[in-house]
Amino acid sequence: MNTTHSAFRSDQTRNDTIHKLRNLILVAQGKKEATLLLKNCRLFNVYSGEVCRTDIAIYEDTIVSITAGTVNGAREVIDCQDCYAIPGFIDPHMHVDTTMLWPNELARVLVPLGTTTVFVDMVNIAHNGGKAAVKALQEAFKGLPLRAYFSAPSYCPLQPELETAAAEIDSSDIDEMLQWDKFVSIGETVSSKILNLEPDFLARLAICQEQDKIVSGHGGDLPQGDENALDAYVVSGVRDDHCVEQIDDIMPRLRRGVSMFLVEAPGRERIKSFFEYILAHEIPTQKMSLCIDNITITDIVGKYGGYLDKPFRIGLDAGVPAIDMIRMATLNTATHYKKDGQLGSLTPGRFADIVLLRELNQFPPELVIANGKVAARRGKMIEETHPQDISPDYLNSIHLPAGFSSDCFRIPAGQETSEAKVRVLKVRDGAALNQCVTTVLKVAQGEILPDLERDILKMAIIERYGRRGSMTTAFVNGFHLKEGAIATSYSVPSNNIVVVGTNENDMAIAVKHLADIQGGFAAVQDGALLADVSLRVGGIMSAEPYENVLCDIEKANAAARSLGCPLEHPFFTMTQTVLSSLPDLGLTDRGIVDVASGTIVGVVAEEA
Repeated sequence: MNTTHSAFRSDQTRNDTIHKLRNLILVAQGKKEATLLLKNCRLFNVYSGEVCRTDIAIYEDTIVSITAGTVNGAREVIDCQDCYAIPGFIDPHMHVDTTMLWPNELARVLVPLGTTTVFVDMVNIAHNGGKAAVKALQEAFKGLPLRAYFSAPSYCPLQPELETAAAEIDSSDIDEMLQWDKFVSIGETVSSKILNLEPDFLARLAICQEQDKIVSGHGGDLPQGDENALDAYVVSGVRDDHCVEQIDDIMPRLRRGVSMFLVEAPGRERIKSFFEYILAHEIPTQKMSLCIDNITITDIVGKYGGYLDKPFRIGLDAGVPAIDMIRMATLNTATHYKKDGQLGSLTPGRFADIVLLRELNQFPPELVIANGKVAARRGKMIEETHPQDISPDYLNSIHLPAGFSSDCFRIPAGQETSEAKVRVLKVRDGAALNQCVTTVLKVAQGEILPDLERDILKMAIIERYGRRGSMTTAFVNGFHLKEGAIATSYSVPSNNIVVVGTNENDMAIAVKHLADIQGGFAAVQDGALLADVSLRVGGIMSAEPYENVLCDIEKANAAARSLGCPLEHPFFTMTQTVLSSLPDLGLTDRGIVDVASGTIVGVVAEEA
């Protein structure tokens, strides 16, 4: 029965494909009406390097002709009035969850800016809900004008002995996910696990080779200048790297055929120097793509201003030839992922994802066409986007430890003493890099006390998946709160709850409120809620209109400022500071992590 049904479905698919091919051929021959005809455009051909005044004929979701006058009849004709036509932008590596938007709302933001395809890394999503969450995000892109391909997580969690995630992923899980529709790679592969020959991690790389999938890298932790380590990393199968942090990283990777995803994002604004170096040394750009990686909705529509169009404009202003910039935003990525037969160019047989620009550096575009339909006009979406049904489990993902209360934030001194020397995380506004400092704090009734006058506050992280009921409280410097507490459930990669406060009661109330709304941000003062942001999808994203999310984030930031916090990004700073993979200290539900040694250390540094 199953075999017969499968054969029937295969035959039906074959017949549908033949029917579509027949129609495409007829339209290209001028014997059948196109669905959309773009007349009088200046087409940038990423293969020939030419700019041609021509027409583009489309049938359903596919380009059928780029020859002027060949196709005369169409259901819809648009006079492009000499606009430039370029392929829709393609992001080679991004994280949906860091934007805080579910795909329906993400499409409303990115497509009007000219990005029509994203390659989504699932590492944070896996931490947040295991394979079920990965599948939910994959399904959420169906029917949207924003095309998506996916990268299975290479780890979850990075170090199970150091932190708790919603699930633990092994090589058999990756084998399964790589067989799902539109999964093209394994992402964020860790150099230390490869160089240390960890057996199950090597099994994950072997699975990629067996399935002919791309192994995507994360080479930021490779020893600088260690050519042997880089050789070992690449020989394992790694074919790209989005951790190109300085110009000295470019040539070693280029020599080894590694595709470089040049990241330009808030806190990593360095792409102008890359372009200047590339121009000065006449370096070929075929192995380079524009990339965003991590970004929030507040950055896209706020001071940073844009998405892939931002590095694209920076490159044009730096003097990089327009055809090279277009290739870095389109064809190079499609070629890397072996999708150039479908994406990355305006040529017959490719998807009709097209951006029309009055001038190459003028964004938003005049028109954005996705899947052969006009999706956006002058920065506004034409068609509505609706979220796919979201699993109730993924809307109810926060489960506080049994018996959670304000008493859980006590930090015992461990011995009878009047003061203790402690480790303190010193934060930077909106940045993932923190510094470990030590200071002496007073002890009363066996408890180490914070010092508000010196801005030494308590910071805690609480496991929120109902797996271990574990939490860690430490000390932090840099938030400058004078009263109250702020908390968030958005903290990559594990997305456990993080809270900073001046007193334990407000900290507990903020955490409990996040459980009540099932995730987001909260600011509390004297036991009363000042502001919150609802991120109910997995506790980290929202399917509500992004304008509402932005408004709520601004109110929450204003509430944090009213409590004395001067940071521009108070909640985002919390999410970054706890990372266990970046210096100096990480903070997980299992303890304080000394990143250099990869071990758990105590709050108390030594006796005062």
